[in-house]
Amino acid sequence: MSSFKGTYVLFLFYVFILFGCEKKQGAKEFIRPNILWINADDLGRELACYGNPDVKTPNIDKLAQQGTLYTNAYANAPVCSASRSSLITGMYPTTVNCLDHRTINMTLLPNDIKPITEYFKEAGYFIANGSGKDYLKKGGKNDYNFIPNIKYDGKDWNERAEGQPFFAQVQIKYPHRVFERHKKNAINAETVKLPECYPDHPLLKADWALYLESVQKCDDIVGWVMQRLEDEDLADNTVVFFFGDHGRPHLRDKQFLYEGGLQIPLIIRWPEKVETNKIDDRLVSLVDVSATTLNISGLEIPYKLHGKVFIGHKQEKRDYVYGFRGRAGDAPDAIRSITDGHFKLIWNQEPEKPWMQLSSYKRAEYPAFALYRVLYEKGELQAPFNQFMADNRPEFEFFDLKNDPNEFNNLTNDSDYQGHFDELKSILQENLKVYDKNRIPESEETIQKGMEGSQNYFKIKMKKLGLAEEITDEELLAYWNKTLLKTKAGNY
Repeated sequence: MSSFKGTYVLFLFYVFILFGCEKKQGAKEFIRPNILWINADDLGRELACYGNPDVKTPNIDKLAQQGTLYTNAYANAPVCSASRSSLITGMYPTTVNCLDHRTINMTLLPNDIKPITEYFKEAGYFIANGSGKDYLKKGGKNDYNFIPNIKYDGKDWNERAEGQPFFAQVQIKYPHRVFERHKKNAINAETVKLPECYPDHPLLKADWALYLESVQKCDDIVGWVMQRLEDEDLADNTVVFFFGDHGRPHLRDKQFLYEGGLQIPLIIRWPEKVETNKIDDRLVSLVDVSATTLNISGLEIPYKLHGKVFIGHKQEKRDYVYGFRGRAGDAPDAIRSITDGHFKLIWNQEPEKPWMQLSSYKRAEYPAFALYRVLYEKGELQAPFNQFMADNRPEFEFFDLKNDPNEFNNLTNDSDYQGHFDELKSILQENLKVYDKNRIPESEETIQKGMEGSQNYFKIKMKKLGLAEEITDEELLAYWNKTLLKTKAGNY
């Protein structure tokens, strides 16, 4: 009997060793990945990997080859502070009362919502925010419309403890205006191809060429960042998200909910987890980047984000992308939009305001602002570009993006599209009952201070350029012609 017991105990011991070892060997410990957001200011999809033949972006192109490029990615707001507030919370900017650009009436985030950086901190991540232009030696853009502002652990992920995972942001100021020339790869303004939503005018082409050169400066910084990851042996366990904070900085784009103001590049590189050299046509919203970042890091939060997870095992399909516009400088407005990728509905909630209401920032920085006004007064701004100069707007604009990507042909009253129009209008208005409910409208005093700030910006800018504060559009246009086209008298 004792011999049997001894044999049985020995048998159980071997079973434990066998299955215990198999379990230990089979179980994979979850290693939290490092997260790197490379966020470019005012960057549209004008990149070689997105099909633009005029620009040289070898580093971003390489990043796309090493990962997945998204062709239908959108910001939620067409101006930086609103878009970034939405991104860092994973919530639509109205829901967190952050839509009005750089409001002086900042409030706490509502309903216990926190920036996602807080959840990374709680999970033991080092959170960093640095300026790519300054090689992470200075803090990066921290432009949010809520208080208190985010306190980062440092500027550079190298400031973390040994072995500590990081959630880092590299903020790239390019191609935000003022544009800067690219010394190695100048772009010929005479041969550059303008987007078809703009008239083929030499001044606009010169301005566009400078924009593309600033895009190339952005690409240089991306190359530096990616080389650092390689040199520090971090590339394999770092998920890289590259995107623009909103669309391109041009007249009909930034600050508006047309495609040029909301469409952004989005590229994700994650070795062995994200497919390489892949084009993904799914709809993606910038709030999805927040939700996805948390998910792949194994982090859960106590409320539901507006973003949807679009990589990894818990992917969700996005059917619609929403856009939001509030006050931007001295141009208060209220616009909402929805698109399913084929059709696009824009709701101008203050249709009595013109598209070209005064924006002191745009008047100071955008040659097209003066050009459009001067050409229109002379009767020389041709259709369809002249419709942007109307005294007011339709309440609704409805576009077939597949056949009208420049959004010129408003189909609101076209009976052939009535079903599509009614469907998007119903979905937008129903969801805005939720998305807009936390928004606190700015007071008249706050709006007035915001307007005064923008107008002071214009005066300071004119003084810096050696121009009069009370300058006319004709005089401002002459300055741009002389500066960008190098004409003696500012003629063209």
